[in-house]
Amino acid sequence: MNINIGVLAYNEAALIAQTLSSLFQQSIFQLEQPLSQLTLEIIVIPNGCTDETAAIAEATLKECVERSPHQPRYRICDVEQRGKSNAWNLYVHEFSDPAAEYLILMDADIQFLNPCTLHDLVEALQQNPEAWISVGLPVKDVALKSHKSLIDRLSVAISKSAPEPLPTENSMICGQLYCSRAKALRAIWMPIGLPVEDGFLRAVACTEGFTMPENSHQRVKFVKSATHVFAAYTHVASLLNHEKRLIIGSVINAFLYDYLWKNCHSEQTAGSLIRLRNYQDPNWLNYLLQEAVAKQGWWVISPDFYLRRWRGLRSYPMAKKILRLPLVIVASLADWLVCVQANSALKRGEGIGYWGTKQQAKVHKIG
Repeated sequence: MNINIGVLAYNEAALIAQTLSSLFQQSIFQLEQPLSQLTLEIIVIPNGCTDETAAIAEATLKECVERSPHQPRYRICDVEQRGKSNAWNLYVHEFSDPAAEYLILMDADIQFLNPCTLHDLVEALQQNPEAWISVGLPVKDVALKSHKSLIDRLSVAISKSAPEPLPTENSMICGQLYCSRAKALRAIWMPIGLPVEDGFLRAVACTEGFTMPENSHQRVKFVKSATHVFAAYTHVASLLNHEKRLIIGSVINAFLYDYLWKNCHSEQTAGSLIRLRNYQDPNWLNYLLQEAVAKQGWWVISPDFYLRRWRGLRSYPMAKKILRLPLVIVASLADWLVCVQANSALKRGEGIGYWGTKQQAKVHKIG
């Protein structure tokens, strides 16, 4: 078995050593299999970093590999341009081992809860040949605290007030950690500058490149035992900025999906079309966004974003509705504030370049 692990990092000097140490506690690095039966490689992709992420990652990997029974290969592939979608393309199509059967992608600021998380993600794909991607359960770090502050409790409660479900059989993909068949991932290309890539990845996988109706039940496999921890936003400003980013990303995805449904077919999948557009002009998505926003008038945000808490409230019995009503009101007011900010940013043309990805990105030659 040949497994590649890509660690995407932006200015994670403070956390990447802890993340890589946690990675080496995974069972796949402890198995007693001969090296001839298991090939592991870790590739860290710092992108646009202005700190010591790359140097710390290399030193940590060297130390961890020396203690590992497998002594897996590792590389640091430093990318000058900032942007996760560009780093994703480079990892999948250029940096990863062409012989790899499975590609695991993870952020550089997570920790693993279950030591068998990566094993279980790979095993899920082995046991479900129709699945392309396996995902686990993300857990907020504040949810694990025995003594939670008021902000910690509010963070957990707000998450529960949203109607979006945690990963299920029809799950969303959490971009912090997932495993994919290498062959499936290499048929996909990310538009350069896309601010939220995991929702787009799910859409492409479940529609087979926007050529077939969605079939998430078969393409994305949820693995409940595959758990990881991520740092929750506990400062109001950072939380609101994160929500703003997600709303902008969702709006961009909606415009992008409309474009792909109109232009993709059996002989031209989303992957081949995006690869061509990236090569022709790395800023093509920005132009598409500007044109789509201009057609929408003064307001471009769907009501789904500022009414979502109320929709979620309807599923509760009356007693719980009354108890949750104050939280829903506060969260909805915050949603409305974020929607106004996101709408203003989109109208100012900040959808793509605002996130620091309006760059002369490295593109791949066609042919």
